[in-house]
Amino acid sequence: MVRQEWRLLFLLLAAGASSSCAGTPPSARLSPSSTTVVDVASAEGSVTAEEDPSDGDRGQDVVPTTAPAIDDSESWPLTGIRDDQVGNWPVLIVKIDNHDRARPQSGVNSADVVFEEIVEGGLTRFAALFHSQQAEHVGPIRSVRTSDFDLLHNLNRPLFANSGGNEAVLELLQEVDYVDVSSNAAMDVYERMEERPSPHNLFSDTKSLRTVGTSRGDGGSPPIMFVRQDTGNGLPASATPVTGVNLDYGSTFVNYRWSQQEGWVRTQNGTTHVDTEGVAITPEVVIVQVVSYTRSRADGRSPEAVLLGEGKSLVFVNGSLIEGTWKRTQAEEVTRYFDRDGLPIALPPGQVWIALPRVGQVQVVKQVTAD
Repeated sequence: MVRQEWRLLFLLLAAGASSSCAGTPPSARLSPSSTTVVDVASAEGSVTAEEDPSDGDRGQDVVPTTAPAIDDSESWPLTGIRDDQVGNWPVLIVKIDNHDRARPQSGVNSADVVFEEIVEGGLTRFAALFHSQQAEHVGPIRSVRTSDFDLLHNLNRPLFANSGGNEAVLELLQEVDYVDVSSNAAMDVYERMEERPSPHNLFSDTKSLRTVGTSRGDGGSPPIMFVRQDTGNGLPASATPVTGVNLDYGSTFVNYRWSQQEGWVRTQNGTTHVDTEGVAITPEVVIVQVVSYTRSRADGRSPEAVLLGEGKSLVFVNGSLIEGTWKRTQAEEVTRYFDRDGLPIALPPGQVWIALPRVGQVQVVKQVTAD
């Protein structure tokens, strides 16, 4: 893409996103006016459920057992998409800004998996995992938090792109096995975009970041991250048709709504969340992994997600919700997701977004059949 053309598109979309997000009240961001709210008890607290009087004919047919898993040897380890030539290179993790001034972002739709974690002030940031696809532009790239450490531990020495961090965070980061492709290590493959205010304007591309990674010491191939199912195998009997889910992080308000044509359409602060090319974020799977947060070991002002242990999980797939638990006992293990019967949840192939909210920050929007 020609640099000037891309910058013009960037400016147009950024202007549109900024004007549409400003001034949206929290009530409008979270809840359609036609819904009612009921409480659903959980082991960790209460998750709120909203009822939506819409047509319930969504999602795939339900089957009585967890869908059979695919042969992972011929599939990309993070997406489960089958391919004749699956790459064995390392995962590239990029920390991406999600401030109002950072949107629209670049590259998020090319990521295989995206984690959304809480940072200061009720804002969120993304840890985007790239493996099966490249991104010509990615960013805005921001700094490290201690929540990121456990996202790195179980990916077999991934490449990690970020804009640095405070001294205490970077000192603790040395204990993690990863390949440093940050702006501190290779500023020449990063660029400040003049159209955006600093610090929301640092960008790079995955090809250049991988080149830096190779020169600094190759990482390892990632593990298979999820149990996957063949497309069309249906859902477990415990799956419940839903319209979507609302997430209130404090200062960031996110909705996902199911679309049979597109997937789980993401909105943020009342506006459809699009990338710099105007393409909406519509992952095939959304996982809400309810976690607790402590004060960061490196900075008492920052929250740190507790990603080891177990807790409540809500898996949104094919227009339905599978409630259950997440479990991860060791830092080197991948997180596993189980339904209410204790069976592993098999996901369809495709992109996965994983939200990491606190207890009490989740509303499930249920489907109800009109009388």
